[in-house]
Amino acid sequence: MPFSTPSLQRLWQPRKPLFWLVIAFNALSSAMAWGLHLAKPEGALLVMLTLLALANTGMGWWLLWRLWNKTPSFGDKHVQSPVDQQNR
Repeated sequence: MPFSTPSLQRLWQPRKPLFWLVIAFNALSSAMAWGLHLAKPEGALLVMLTLLALANTGMGWWLLWRLWNKTPSFGDKHVQSPVDQQNR
């Protein structure tokens, strides 16, 4: 999928499992927030489910940060391609 900006190219990587983990955690966070809104739990259950949803969101953001940092930005000359590594 061609993108006009290099930053989107660094995030959209469906061949990497880390990308799918980010998608799964963000979808689960949305589902948990929706479930909390519909169920309207009270007391300790509300606190526990809210903390779980926030932890899930934090994990999704942390995985997104790892995906962003693992991927070289477009045009980086210091990163070797697999072909360059085989020539050594």
